[in-house]
Amino acid sequence: MAATFEQAAVIDAPVNDDILVVAGAGSGKTYTMTNRIIGLINRGVPAERILGLTFTRKAASELLDRVSGAVSKAMNGDGTEAGGVGGTTADPDRAFLKPEIFTYDAFFQSIVRQYGLLVGMDQNTQPLSEAGAYQLASDVVGRHMAMLFSGTDADVDALGGGDAASSGTGDDSEDMGQFPTLTARLMDLSHAIASSMIGGDVLTFHDAVDRIRRWDSAFIARLDSLIGDEPIPEKEPSPKKPPKRTKKDTDDSFAEKLAAYAKTMTDIEHERGLYRADALRTVTRRRELLLTLAEEFQDAKRRAGMAEFSDFTIAAFQLIRRFPSIGEEYRRRYSHVFLDEYQDTSTTQATLLAALFHTGGKGGTPTAVNAVGDPFQSIYAWRGASPGAFRMFQRDFGMDTLRKPYALTFTRRNPRIVLEAANDLTIPLRDTPRRPSSSLMREVDVDVLNPWIAEGGVTSPLGTIGVQGYVTRGQEIDAVVRFAGKAKELYGRDKEGNPVPGTHTAVLFRSKKSIPDYREALENAGLTCEVVGYSALLDRPEVKDLLALLHAVADHTDTGSLMRLMATPRFSIDADDLKTVAGLADEANTEYRYRALVTAGFATGDEPKREWASIVKRHRDIVPNGVFLADLLLDSGFKRKLDGSAVSPRGRRLFFAVASMLRVMESSMHLPLPDVLRIAVEQLGLDIDCVVAQAIAGRDGEHAPTAARASLDAIADLSDTYLQELPAAVAPSLRGFIAWVDALSKIPETGSGQSSGTADVTLMTIHQAKGLEWDAVAVVGMTNKGFPSNQGDHLNVKADGDHLGGVDADGGWTPPEYHETAGTWLTDLTAVPVPVRVDSAILPRFPHDADVDGDPVAQLDVLDTVERVDAEVYADDSASDGERFLSQREEYGRRLHADERRLMYVALTRAKQAALLTFSVESNLSRMPSMDTPIDDETMEKKASNFWMEVHEALAGRDDAVMAPTGLPDREDCRPDGLLRPLYGFFAGDHAEDYENAVVGAAWLEPPAEAEDEHVPWPRPLEDRVAAAVRRSVDAVRNVDDGTGGADGAGSAGSTVQTTVDRSDAKDPNGNVVPRTLLGYAHKVMEARADSAISPDDISSLEKQGERILAAGRQNVTAIQTRMTLMDDNANGSGTGEAGARVRKELDRKRYRMWAGIIRPIPRSSSPAAEAGTRFHDWAARFICPQGDGMIQTAESIAMLPQDMRASMLANLTERDQMLADGQLDARDRHLLIWQHRLVDSRWAGRAAVCVEQSIAANIDGHIINGKLDAVFSGGLDDPSDAGRFTVVDWKTGRKPVNTQDIEVKLAQLDLYRLLWSRIKEVPLERIDATLYYLSVDDESERELYALPKSEDEILARVRKGLPTQSDND
Repeated sequence: MAATFEQAAVIDAPVNDDILVVAGAGSGKTYTMTNRIIGLINRGVPAERILGLTFTRKAASELLDRVSGAVSKAMNGDGTEAGGVGGTTADPDRAFLKPEIFTYDAFFQSIVRQYGLLVGMDQNTQPLSEAGAYQLASDVVGRHMAMLFSGTDADVDALGGGDAASSGTGDDSEDMGQFPTLTARLMDLSHAIASSMIGGDVLTFHDAVDRIRRWDSAFIARLDSLIGDEPIPEKEPSPKKPPKRTKKDTDDSFAEKLAAYAKTMTDIEHERGLYRADALRTVTRRRELLLTLAEEFQDAKRRAGMAEFSDFTIAAFQLIRRFPSIGEEYRRRYSHVFLDEYQDTSTTQATLLAALFHTGGKGGTPTAVNAVGDPFQSIYAWRGASPGAFRMFQRDFGMDTLRKPYALTFTRRNPRIVLEAANDLTIPLRDTPRRPSSSLMREVDVDVLNPWIAEGGVTSPLGTIGVQGYVTRGQEIDAVVRFAGKAKELYGRDKEGNPVPGTHTAVLFRSKKSIPDYREALENAGLTCEVVGYSALLDRPEVKDLLALLHAVADHTDTGSLMRLMATPRFSIDADDLKTVAGLADEANTEYRYRALVTAGFATGDEPKREWASIVKRHRDIVPNGVFLADLLLDSGFKRKLDGSAVSPRGRRLFFAVASMLRVMESSMHLPLPDVLRIAVEQLGLDIDCVVAQAIAGRDGEHAPTAARASLDAIADLSDTYLQELPAAVAPSLRGFIAWVDALSKIPETGSGQSSGTADVTLMTIHQAKGLEWDAVAVVGMTNKGFPSNQGDHLNVKADGDHLGGVDADGGWTPPEYHETAGTWLTDLTAVPVPVRVDSAILPRFPHDADVDGDPVAQLDVLDTVERVDAEVYADDSASDGERFLSQREEYGRRLHADERRLMYVALTRAKQAALLTFSVESNLSRMPSMDTPIDDETMEKKASNFWMEVHEALAGRDDAVMAPTGLPDREDCRPDGLLRPLYGFFAGDHAEDYENAVVGAAWLEPPAEAEDEHVPWPRPLEDRVAAAVRRSVDAVRNVDDGTGGADGAGSAGSTVQTTVDRSDAKDPNGNVVPRTLLGYAHKVMEARADSAISPDDISSLEKQGERILAAGRQNVTAIQTRMTLMDDNANGSGTGEAGARVRKELDRKRYRMWAGIIRPIPRSSSPAAEAGTRFHDWAARFICPQGDGMIQTAESIAMLPQDMRASMLANLTERDQMLADGQLDARDRHLLIWQHRLVDSRWAGRAAVCVEQSIAANIDGHIINGKLDAVFSGGLDDPSDAGRFTVVDWKTGRKPVNTQDIEVKLAQLDLYRLLWSRIKEVPLERIDATLYYLSVDDESERELYALPKSEDEILARVRKGLPTQSDND
C-alpha cells in the first residue's frame, strides 16, 4: 500500500524532531507510525532505542508485530532495504532487535519496580485490581460510618443524595445515601485527584489533598463572609412575573409598580444568591469528609502492599522529579518515543511523560517524542483523560503553538456519505463560538476527513446513510432488525456468493438500558447476537431481582432496592400496602430520632406523640435517620405493628414472606460470598424458576438446564472473579462486591476488541466501539435527552432561535448554535477544584477573569457579593449574544455537549458501508402507538436529538435521498398515517431505495397485531397447553396454611408448614397422566425429551448446517479432535444385537450434540475442576516464562527480573503450604497447590521455553486451523541441547487415560500441535517432539504421554476427517 502525501510527510519527518500527529478516524495511524519507526531504523536509529507506548496490550502487540514483520520483510540477502521509505542500507545484525513496546501503565510500573524504594514504594508492591480497590474502599467507608452519618442533612444531600422514597422516611430530611454510592464517590474523588493534580510542586497524593484543602478552606471562608448571619431560605426563590399595565394605570402609578417589582426582584436575587452560596458551601464542606476517606484509602493500599495504576504513575513522577539522573538514564536508553492515542492520556500521565522525555533546554541527552491521536475521539474524560491533550503537549514540549500538527485526513474506512455526515457533525468543534469561553487556551484544530483516493483517481464508494424517526420504540427496534437483515444480505456474501465470515452489523447505544429489548427482537428474527460487556448479564430480570435482595441485605438504608423487589411480579405487593408499610417505617424512624433527642437533652420526653415529627424536623441536623424499611421487617414486633393497619391479608402474608427471606439472608452474612449468593438464589427460587420456565415454554419440549441457569452461573463466576482479584490481605465482603458490581453497571464500559466477530449482530455501547468497525452500524435511541445524554450532569441543550443555521443556496451546511447548561465541578463534591488542577490553563477560569498564573486562593477576593457568586456559577443568559461572560454552568454545558458530539462522531465513523440513525417518541415496545392522533413534524423534532436533526437537515436535500418506499400496493393500509406507518426520515446513497423498501416499506406491509400491546412480565407466563396444570398447582398451594409460621406471623428460617394437600397426579379422559404441579409438569417434559429418539434425518440435517458454518470460519484444534474421534467411531462400527443398538444410540446422541452445539452454541458454566485448571495454566505460563516470551508481555514480566518473579512465586507456594497445613484451603486450591509443586519439581521447570500460552494458526487444506500451545521448549524431549529441535508440552490436570483408544484420542491433539508448529515455524515435522504432561499422576516417571512419530501425510489423512467438507451449494 502506497503512503499518501500526508503519511509520507510524517514518515519522512526529521529524525530528531518532536512531532504531533492528528490522525482522523480510519486514516492509517498504525500504518504511518509503523513506517515512521521503520524509516528511523533505516536512517540509523537503533531499533532497541525506540520506545512505543500504547493503552492496551493488544495495541502494543499489534504495533510490535507490524514493525517486526516489516523489518524482516525489508531485509534481503545483501542487507539493503527492499523498497520503502528512505531506501537506505540497513544493518543485517539489527534484524533481530526490536523496538520496545509497552502499555503506558506497564512502562510506568517498570520505573517504580527498579527505583521505587527511593520514594518509599516497595518493589514488591503489586497492582491492585478494580475489584480489590472497591473492596478496600468499602472497608474504609465502613470504618467511618459514624463520621459520615454525623453531618447535617444538607451535608448529607451533597454527599449521598436520596429522597423520602429511597430512605423510607417521610419527612423532608435526607439520609446519608446508599453504601455503594458512598464507595463510588470515594473512588471517583481519589481517581480525580490522581489523574489531574500531580505536577509542579505537587508530587504526592497527600500534597494534592493539601492543595485542595487550602482552596476549599479559602472558598468556604469567602462564602461565610458573604453570607454572614443572614438566614438561608428553605427553598430556592423563584423569580416573579413583571407587572402588566392596566387601563387604570397612569404613567406614575405604573412606574411605581415597576419600581416595586425591581426592588422585589433585587430581594429575590439576593435570597437566591444566599441559597445557592450556601449550597456551594455545603458541597465544599462535605468534600472534606471524602478527602479524609481518600487519604485513608491511600494508606490502606499502602498497608496492603498494593497500588492502583495511577499510584505507580504518581510514584514514577516523584522519582523523575526528585532524582533527575533517572530521567537522564531513560533518555540515554530511548532516543525516540512514540505515544499512541495521546488524547486518552490523563493529565498526570502527560505531565510524567514531559518530565521524563523533555529536557526543557536544560541540556542532557535529548529524546524525540512522536505523539499521535485524534482530539475528536477524546471520549474518556469521565475516567481522567486530559482535556486539550494536544495543546498541552505543545506547551509541555516547548513546541510552537502557531505551527499546525501533522494531519492524517484521508480515511480508507468510511464511505463518502458517512464522511459527509461526520464532517457536518463536527463543524461546531472546529468553529469558534460566538460567545467565547473564559479559557485562554483551546485544543488544536482538526481538519475535515477526506475520502480515500486510490491509484488512478478512484475514490471511496458512496455508501448509504439512513436517518429515521418513529412513534414507538417497538417501531424503532423493528426498523433496526430489518436494517441488520438487509445488511447481512448485502455484505454477508462476496461477489461469487460465498459467505463472508464475521459480524457485519453493530447496534450502538449511548445507554445500556435498552440493549435487552433489541437483542430479543434480533434473535426472534433469526439473527445471532453478541452483547459485549456486562449489560447482557446485569440487565436480566432474574439478576436484577438477585441484586436487589443483596442490596437490601448489605445496606439497610437502600430501601429503594427492597421496595422494587417487593413490587416486582415475584411478590407483586399492592402499592397501597407498600405505602402503608413505608409509613410505619417513617413512624418508627421518627420515634427513634425523637428518643435520641430526648437523650441528648433537646426534648423533654413529655411531648405528645403528635409533636414528635415537628420536633425531629426542627433538629434534623443533629440526629440522622436510624430506622429503615428493612429494619422494620426484621423487627420482632413487626406483626404487632401491622395489627390495626390498612395492610390487606394478602399483603400481610407477602410481607411475612419477605421478612422470613431477609432473616435467612441476615443469618448467612458470615458465610463466604459464593454461599451467600447461593442462598439468595434459593430464597428467591431463581434456580427452579429459570429451569422450569425454560422447560415449559421451550419449543417441542426442549430443555437445557445449564443454559437456563447460565445467568445465575455467570453471577457466580463474577463473584469468583471478584474474589480472585482481591489481594491476599484483603477480606471480601458483600458490601464490597455490591459496590463493585454497581460500578460495572454504571460506568461506561471501554475496551475495543472485545467482540468475537462471530455473530450476525454485535450490540455494545459507543464507548466500547472505539477502535472497531463494521459494514453497517445503527446508532439508536437518539432522543433529545438520550443522546446527548442528560444523565449525571443534567446536560440541557437548546437551539438558539436567532442562529438556527441551515443549508444555503450553494448546498453548504451551517449547523445551529446552541445554549447549553450542565452541572459543574462546584456542585460535585467528587470533582477537583479547577483552579488548583495542573491543567487549569486549558479549562474555564473561576472567577471568569482570574489570572491563571496567580494564586488561586487570592483570585477568590473578587467574589464580593453572593450575587456575584451566583452570576459566576449559575447565571443563564442565552440572549446576551456575547455581551456577558459564560457562567460555569454554561461553560460546562458547552464542554459536555462537545464531549457528546465527539462520541457521536466516533459512533458514525465505525461504519464501512452503511449507517442508520434512529429515535422514537414513545418508549413503549409495541409497534402499535398509544396515541390516537397522528404525530406532527413539530412533535418529532422536539423529541429528536440535535445530532439526529443536524444530519437530517444537512443531507435531506440530496438528490439521491429516498423519502418513501417504492413499489407498494396502492391501498390505504400502505400509505403513511403518522402513527402506525410513520414517514419521518430517509435513506440516501448507493442502496438508499433497497434500504428504504426493506426497513420502511416491508414494515408497512406487516401491520402489527393488537396483541403486541400486552406487557409480558417476568417470570414469563406459561403456555396455554399447560394452563390446566398451573391452575392445579395454584390450587394446591392455596390449600396450604397461609405460611405465617408462628405466633408473631413473621415466620422463621427453617420453619415448616404441615399440609395434607393431595399431590398425586391425575389423569385426563384419555388416561394420560396429568401432573398437578408446575414442577411435576417440568419433570414430565424432561422425561419425554429423554425418551425421545433422534432420527438419522435430524442428524443429517444438522450436519449439513454445521458443515456450512464451519466452512465459513476458523477451525479449532479441540473441535477437530472431537470430530476426528466421532468419525473413527463411525468407521469402527458398533456391532450387532442389543449391545450394538445401545452403542449406535449413544453415538447418534454424541453426533447430535456436537452438530447442535456448532449451530447454536449454548453457554456452559465451568466446573470447579476446570476453573482450577485454568488458574494453573495461567500460573504455569508465568512460572515457565517469568520475563514473558516476546509474544506475551505483562506488567509483572516487564517490571520484575525473571529470578525475582520466580522467587516471589515460590515464596507464595511456601505461604500456601502453611495455609494447607492449617486447613485453610478448599479442594480446588489444594489441587492447584499440588499441581504447582509437581511442575516446580519437574524436569520442565529448568528447560528453556520458546513461548507459553501461544495462540497459533495455519492454513491446512484451505481451512484456517487455530490452537493454543501451553508451552514450547527448545531442544528435544530428552536432549535440551539439540539445536533446531522443539518440544511441545501440553499440561493436563485431568486423569491420565489408560486404555489404548482413549490414549489415541488424546495423542491426536499432539499431532495437530506438531503440524501447526511445523507450518508456522517452517521446521520439518520430524524435528518437533510433543508430550502430554499429567499433573494428576503422583509418580513423575508415569506422567507423560509422548506423541507418536507420525509423518505429515499420516497426520493430514486423519485431520481431514475432522475438517468440514466444502459445498458448492453454500
